[in-house]
Amino acid sequence: MITSTRTLLLKVLELLVVPILITALGISCSARPAATVGTLTNTLEPTVLSTPQTAAPSLTPTPLPYDVEIYGALESLNPSGQIVIYWHPYTNAREELLLGMVDEFNRTNEWRITVFADHQGGYTDLYQKIVAGIPTSQLPSMAVAYQNQAATYAVQGALVALAPYVESEKWGYTEEQLDDFFPTALAADILPQFEARYGWPLHKSMEVMYYNEDWLAELGYDGPPETWDEFGEMACAATEQPFSGATGEGSSYGYVYSIDAARFATFVFSRGGNIINETGTSYVFGGAEGLGALTSLKGLVDQGCAAEQTERYGDQSDFGAGRSLFTISSTSRLSYYGQAVDEGAGFSWSVNPPPHTTDAPRMNIYGASQSIFVSSPKEQLAAWLFIKWMSEPEQQATWASSTGYSPTRQAAADLLADYFAENPTYAKAFTFMSMDYGVESPVAGYAECRAAVEEMLTAVLGGEDPQAQLDATVEQCNEYLEEAAP
Repeated sequence: MITSTRTLLLKVLELLVVPILITALGISCSARPAATVGTLTNTLEPTVLSTPQTAAPSLTPTPLPYDVEIYGALESLNPSGQIVIYWHPYTNAREELLLGMVDEFNRTNEWRITVFADHQGGYTDLYQKIVAGIPTSQLPSMAVAYQNQAATYAVQGALVALAPYVESEKWGYTEEQLDDFFPTALAADILPQFEARYGWPLHKSMEVMYYNEDWLAELGYDGPPETWDEFGEMACAATEQPFSGATGEGSSYGYVYSIDAARFATFVFSRGGNIINETGTSYVFGGAEGLGALTSLKGLVDQGCAAEQTERYGDQSDFGAGRSLFTISSTSRLSYYGQAVDEGAGFSWSVNPPPHTTDAPRMNIYGASQSIFVSSPKEQLAAWLFIKWMSEPEQQATWASSTGYSPTRQAAADLLADYFAENPTYAKAFTFMSMDYGVESPVAGYAECRAAVEEMLTAVLGGEDPQAQLDATVEQCNEYLEEAAP
């Protein structure tokens, strides 16, 4: 076919060029102007025609920008009839919601993909089951994973990077569609140890300060604290003057806290610091920001203005009973806080960014994403199509309005106008998504580092030297980082 096409082209060229050449030569001989005296004239040289040799098209295909053995030829891959096993940590109403959405996808997707959503315990249980299953490949098709967990799986070669799916002309997103996602959400899943994306965000949460508006008014304050000094002043004032509407038994405090690495990260971010450097190669919370976080909390405890919760979610229940002026917790618990207040002291309450020493608030924004495990190209693509369906604005709006999580794209937020109007505290918290933020460590080994940070908090609040504990913990976390690095 290539030879016949080339011969045809040459014949056409011959028919076109030869008449033009004859005409040109005739004009040159009969219409040549007379030479001007004293002017040199060019002698007409014979015209030599050379037919360009057209190279035959290359038969070597252009290499695809991804490994075909892992992904298949994506643009021609057919995921029809695939079964997707999805491991998740959600319980109660959230699990019921998820199962209903999975059923809808199974009924309506054009490829007849079937997703089975299996609860595997909490986030830690889920993580441990996956780590245990990697050596024997006893893994689901996809799972919910925080970024540091995804990094741990990726180090062992258990995950597929998602860029080929995101960038696929047939299965991915256009630039306009990607622009609809909040930059905060998209940036979180690019893991610095790999410089690649190993997760896709379904939702986000952030650490906020919950506060009792009625109690603040009784204390003579007209608004929540903006700085940590104001926070300490108000917390100690609340300890001296308990809330008049408090219910239940127990002492009152300005701040009831939980020992949590996310809380420590929030304190560090709000002082302008970071937990890990941008390249994910070293922990950096050992400076003034980390020390300030420890000494500030220790000072409130020593003054009797702050106390540790005595049971799981005790900070939430104490807040609802009117026995803690402040707590700091995730926006994913907004509905639970509302329920605690309604069943408790029934006061007016709201949320604000955590106090800060920076010029403007600096948030701790986080959230587990969804990752895809290595299986077969068709099964992986089927898992991606479910993830993409869950990320559509309608599904995101349903998920966000029913769980308290924040959506990750503007089109979903636009669908929540009525929900915002009915839930002003949620609407207020959502505006914090556009603020500056720090990033907890999206690296392998951070699970062990989190445990070390929580041990550090317990030790310092129990009387150990803050700087010595801080230095030792940073060193320990860096050891974990080195051991877990790819």
